[in-house]
Amino acid sequence: MTRLISALTCAATLLCTTQVQADDGAGKAVPSKHQLMKECMAKQKASDAGLPKEQMKKNCRDVTENQRENVKAEKVSEERAGRPKQ
Repeated sequence: MTRLISALTCAATLLCTTQVQADDGAGKAVPSKHQLMKECMAKQKASDAGLPKEQMKKNCRDVTENQRENVKAEKVSEERAGRPKQ
């Protein structure tokens, strides 16, 4: 049950953050890993899922890694879209 709650919390966090990033515009820099972890831990604590702190950290590490990869991939695709095809 705890794993299910943890997975749902991670998925909700990822979806919410992805939507916010999409709304922010394309000119933003990739957020620091520290900032993403800080935001994620705050969300985990606010959700009060009853998870131990180490489990929340593990969940946040996974989420922040995915978020950073997504932002980097978006930047690369935008750069490629702006270049003429050869």
